[in-house]
Amino acid sequence: MNIDRRWWVAIGVVILVVVALVYSMFNRPPQECDAVRELLEFNQSQAALIESKSGEGDGLPTLAEETAYRAWADGLSERARKVSRSAPDLEWTSSQLANLADEFVRKMSTVRAETEARAPGAPPPPTYYEMSAINAQISQKLAHLTEACGG
Repeated sequence: MNIDRRWWVAIGVVILVVVALVYSMFNRPPQECDAVRELLEFNQSQAALIESKSGEGDGLPTLAEETAYRAWADGLSERARKVSRSAPDLEWTSSQLANLADEFVRKMSTVRAETEARAPGAPPPPTYYEMSAINAQISQKLAHLTEACGG
């Protein structure tokens, strides 16, 4: 039995469509990543907002920056709760991220007060270095979440 060439083309097209459908079904990021991606997108938008509020000052956070950072930390905390409900395997990382962001913001006013009280030319206060370490941990948590959900 000899099959017409058009049938071979039609069979090939059907096979390609089926393969594409199967590939798209198994290659989609899981829905549990929706909350993580929302958290990551929020973080990026807040980073841009905070950068827009940053002045060319002496590096000390202004009250406007501190307010923007507080909104960032509160928003991360809210989104971390959503992650804990939808992606239990990423719950620990997202809750640690929210806790670190809150700790970072709480130290801002302390750094400002300590820096203003120091003598000119004195090294930065210890709280400044603590904030730098917290910032590094925040970056690690964000990288882990990005890697897990392809954000």
